[in-house]
Amino acid sequence: MRKQLILLLGAVTIAGCAHAPVNTLTMNAGKNMQAESRCSSPEQCAETHFMLSDLKLHDNNVDGALEELQKSVHYDPSSPYLYLLIARIYAQKQSFSKALEYTEKSLSLNKTYVQALYTKADILSSTGKNKQAVDILKQIVSLSPDSEEAYITLALTQYHANDVAGAKSTLNDMIVHIPSSPYPYYYLAKIAVDEKKYKQAIEYYNKAFQAAPDFYTALYEEADVYTFMKDYDRAVGVYRRILAGNPDEYGLYEKIGDIYLTAKRFTDALKSYKKAEVYVPSLVLQLKIGMVYVEMKQYTPAEATFQSIIESNPSFYRAYYYYGLLLAENKKYDKAIDVLQKVPADDEMYQDCVEEIAIIHSQENNNKEAEKVLFPIVQKYPTVEHYNLFASFFAQDKEYKQAIDILNKALNKFTDSQSVLYHLGVIYDQSGDTKNAISVMQQLLKINPKNADALNYLGYTYADKGIKLDAAETMIKEALKIKPDDGYITDSLGWVYYKKGLLNKAIVTLKKAVKLSKEDPQILEHLGDAYLKAGNKVSAIKTYKMAIGSKQLTDKKLKKKLQGKLLKLGAK
Repeated sequence: MRKQLILLLGAVTIAGCAHAPVNTLTMNAGKNMQAESRCSSPEQCAETHFMLSDLKLHDNNVDGALEELQKSVHYDPSSPYLYLLIARIYAQKQSFSKALEYTEKSLSLNKTYVQALYTKADILSSTGKNKQAVDILKQIVSLSPDSEEAYITLALTQYHANDVAGAKSTLNDMIVHIPSSPYPYYYLAKIAVDEKKYKQAIEYYNKAFQAAPDFYTALYEEADVYTFMKDYDRAVGVYRRILAGNPDEYGLYEKIGDIYLTAKRFTDALKSYKKAEVYVPSLVLQLKIGMVYVEMKQYTPAEATFQSIIESNPSFYRAYYYYGLLLAENKKYDKAIDVLQKVPADDEMYQDCVEEIAIIHSQENNNKEAEKVLFPIVQKYPTVEHYNLFASFFAQDKEYKQAIDILNKALNKFTDSQSVLYHLGVIYDQSGDTKNAISVMQQLLKINPKNADALNYLGYTYADKGIKLDAAETMIKEALKIKPDDGYITDSLGWVYYKKGLLNKAIVTLKKAVKLSKEDPQILEHLGDAYLKAGNKVSAIKTYKMAIGSKQLTDKKLKKKLQGKLLKLGAK
């Protein structure tokens, strides 16, 4: 068996089986063959109808092929292969009882016919009879103890039947019987990934590669695991190992660039993308280069890159979208809208472009225009994202009733949508309706008790009001298990400690929250309050001043509040 076939799950599939030769049949049919008139013997009639079935299969005439095979088996009832072909066609048509009937006829003529056994196992598995399928596949393994396909098909069937222990046992048996095969290690690695045992998975991927030094699939997946683990240097190291053996795999430079981009190592990402561009230039690669320039805040080369793409490929509308984002980020709103409006309505980027135009109007404090732009999109493409964005424009103008009505309409279409419920709870809270805000967040948590945002929102609400502080602490700690590096959830925990009077714990936790949030002014205010309550007036003043000087401070009310606190403390 070719190794590549194993990667396609090993099993002989029902729908796409190749035709094996039958001893009574010739594979050379004339184009204008007439079935019965040319028959001089039962063998020749069987051959003629078989060839006609083959031609009809090539024309995708499944029913015609089945009819011809039925005629063929009439003339040659002793051929297990013909019965098997009929079984496979019935299986393709999902007539599983018929498929099983003809498979049994094939096996009655040859009990050890491995391909028929595979087909029987496949039919049983397709009809949910996994235990019986496994028994058949075990029989195949005993008949073909040196077959990689037999072991892999058995292991995968066991795994898909949730018999993980059985699958592992089969793969370990395969290591004993076929020690040179990389595939038991490869599939043990995939199981370990599913079990989130990433270090074990990496060990198995390496063993697979050691067993077959040309088996680079194992290394590609090992790199994926390292990336998932956020061990970006090791992921890049694996790709470089692949490049050492395959120096012409130029596309790997783009993959390395992607890893560096994920790791926010923009200079390294840019170098890798530019190296990839030398060998395998593409529009997507040029787009990524432009996006890296944006991340590096090198707006001039970013703009030049996007303009170059648009000039050379005016129908590559994804470039218009990212160019529009760049212009909006630099507050060139009119030009951004002009670029985004050039994307036609039948392009996949159209909805994103309209959303961005609406957001630009909102940033210009023109939420009415934002609503007007987005309304047709909401009507034509009523997605959760569109409803949430549409409602946000009304909420920003303090038109809370309209925002709430929009989100309730969304819930009529998307019942129990966690995203819509969360935004609804937030808007109730913004409108001053704390009772309904809490009720909605509780409803969300009934749907998903692990929704970190709802746990945090509800916990912070309790803490801010100084009620149910133990419950608030429990909820926020649960949220932190899900999002351990979230500065805002960490702030909520610090605020609970503050409300409980645990000031040392509050200060330590809030300092961590400030770092995680990159000096969010609201969190700095909380830290200043904790310092002040602990009697550390100097640190409180310093922290309030940091909050006022924060680049993130855009809320005029918060700024005025902070200035008032400094004034009370006699600070300049």
